[in-house]
Amino acid sequence: MNYYVEDPHWTWEIIAYFFLGGIAAGSYFLAVLIEWFGSDEDAELAHIAYRIAFPLIVVCALLLTIDLEQPTRFWHMLFKSEIVKQALAEGFPFSAAAWSTMAHAVEFKYWSPMSVGSWGLVVFGACSFVSFVATLWPRHWWTSWVYARWPHMVLQVVGCAAGFFIASYTGALLSASNQPMWSDTVWLAPLFLASAASTSLATLSLIARWKNVGTPAARERLEAAEPLALGLELVVLGAFVASLGDNLFPVLMTWRGRALIFGTLLLSVLLPLLLHAHVGRRRAWGVPAAAVCALLGGLVLRYGAVTTPGELLRRGPAVAESWAPEEHRPAGEPGADTRNYRGEIPYRSKLPRGPEK
Repeated sequence: MNYYVEDPHWTWEIIAYFFLGGIAAGSYFLAVLIEWFGSDEDAELAHIAYRIAFPLIVVCALLLTIDLEQPTRFWHMLFKSEIVKQALAEGFPFSAAAWSTMAHAVEFKYWSPMSVGSWGLVVFGACSFVSFVATLWPRHWWTSWVYARWPHMVLQVVGCAAGFFIASYTGALLSASNQPMWSDTVWLAPLFLASAASTSLATLSLIARWKNVGTPAARERLEAAEPLALGLELVVLGAFVASLGDNLFPVLMTWRGRALIFGTLLLSVLLPLLLHAHVGRRRAWGVPAAAVCALLGGLVLRYGAVTTPGELLRRGPAVAESWAPEEHRPAGEPGADTRNYRGEIPYRSKLPRGPEK
């Protein structure tokens, strides 16, 4: 675990972006699955999921822009500024030569998680916008093409792939850094993806009950999928914890690390599963309460994941040394060497010791 890097100092905007982006991506993915495998009575639920995805991804884009020190330069992630200026000087968009220049301004760095993520956000935003508008005005001539067989399928496949990417790439972005805990595991991306599934199901379930969307049978099928998503999240959370290995103990020595692991386990998984199993449909509040817990747990997961490295860096290597087994062994016991943690390393060589300098 690396304790000698700079704290990124990410604030609530990034935490909210990770949380809302997961719900947006998961909702679009759910909408596509409902349309592909659901019945006609499920169509209204798919429309609600599309209407969740686009507004949330717009909020995510605003949060990312606000987090920048100079928000007006967000477009630099997508285009080469010097070529854009050249195209504008050539008369873009009123000149054919300027259009040719502008075509070379697109900047895509496939090796950079930031660049790939920015373009993934753009692609997902475009697909969710088209689907959002099509659900609001399905019978207008300018949206009817969306429901043609091949355009609709292409839109769904591209949007679904982009949503799958958005839900998981945030975790991959963290793992690609050199921050403590983030760089010590490859399971953050799968964990964020599993959480996106559970939080988007919870959001759609709550809205469907609140607005009485879809038939009772359709809502029951939706609610029945929630325990499956929670079970998947439990498995992935276990893999994430196991992947930390020896680095798990320093994480557990921090408040935010405990919130990440125990808060996620309790709120995201155990409590919702308990409510589904023992309350469920026997009480009107059972399923909504489980959905609220899943949403709170998803927020705690992002909060803990983003803020734990900062607390580890502030506390420094001492947080790891406090878990050294030698510190808790009495003198004389095999492996005991408590003086090492006070800067008093004993001389163990069998060779004659030279004069002290």
